[in-house]
Amino acid sequence: MILLAAAFFVFSSPVLAQSPLPAAANFSLNQENQTLRLETQEFETLYRTDMVPSTCYRSEVQGSTTQCHTEYDHQCHTEYQQQCGYRNYPVCQTVPRNVCYPQEECQTIMDNVCNSHGCTPVPRRVCHTENRCTTQYDNVCHNEPRYECQTVPQTLCQDVPRQACIQVPNVVQVPYSCMKPVQVPIGQRMKLDTIADVSVKFANFSEAGALSETLSAKLVDGKVILNASGATKSYLYQVDSENQSNQMISATEKAVTAQFTLRATSIQKLNQFASLSLSQGKIASDQIEFSLSATPEVPFKGHLKLLQNRTFGGHLVVVDNDFKSNAIVTEGGVSHLMLNNFGVNSLRSKHHEATLSLSLDMDALNKGLLNPDALPLLNSNNIETQFEGNP
Repeated sequence: MILLAAAFFVFSSPVLAQSPLPAAANFSLNQENQTLRLETQEFETLYRTDMVPSTCYRSEVQGSTTQCHTEYDHQCHTEYQQQCGYRNYPVCQTVPRNVCYPQEECQTIMDNVCNSHGCTPVPRRVCHTENRCTTQYDNVCHNEPRYECQTVPQTLCQDVPRQACIQVPNVVQVPYSCMKPVQVPIGQRMKLDTIADVSVKFANFSEAGALSETLSAKLVDGKVILNASGATKSYLYQVDSENQSNQMISATEKAVTAQFTLRATSIQKLNQFASLSLSQGKIASDQIEFSLSATPEVPFKGHLKLLQNRTFGGHLVVVDNDFKSNAIVTEGGVSHLMLNNFGVNSLRSKHHEATLSLSLDMDALNKGLLNPDALPLLNSNNIETQFEGNP
């Protein structure tokens, strides 16, 4: 086993002796295209298993120990107590009451009615009302207190302590001689060798020119990462496009291809955006027209708030939305913002008010940004104008 380990170590030594390419490298944007080659090597340690003398332990019971603790029994008993007090009892009696009610009595009386032929008896009904009275009896009750006593049972409980003991066995660890396996390192072998060919293209080299800032590329877990943390804060550096692919050449070799297109934007040019001015605002039936003092050359966005004046009910909000810079079309020095971008086909012929503001598009500037620490140097002020009129 020792001879085999030595032979394997001799075989592994040339792998360790190789000088790999760097895992990270710096580059500068002093030319339009640059290429880098990066490499990372991962090794794994080889072991053999040896049995060596050692001390093992087994558990044995040697006697026992008495352990006691206090437990509580819940005991209850009944006691009788005499409770006295006043208690109300109803007392009733019969009380006579005279009740009267009217009663009509009628009788028939014969009247003689006479004429030239003689007299004839005619009956006549005569009625009168008399009060009839009777005696009724009511049961009238009231409460009278009586003092009385009674014996009431009451349950009384308490926790009574008692001592409970158990026998706990004494378990001890007894040493004895034994053989244990140990892992002994015998060398290393290549687990994965990753080589990355990196191509960096400067998208606006003709515009920005050669830059002296130093950027870095690093190969981490089979992926190339660009960094501009060491660059000066005169430009924003962004990744315009990125394409990375990898392929296993063998069980221990991987090839990575990474292509980047970078763009550098002057912070001074970005800050000049805030010095632009909006003027000559006009409201048309299907668009907003205005003039810019200069054509912006940096990513920007805008916001339009368009209100319709109404005689009753206040202002009607027609548009209150953001828009991207590509929604603006400039011809002959006049910029046009079509209202159909906001779902409005045509305005009614009424008085309108508009507020138009433009600002740097921070979402676009943050996309693929390599040096975000330069963002605080940007002037984030908006340029704004207000105007009104009839379409």
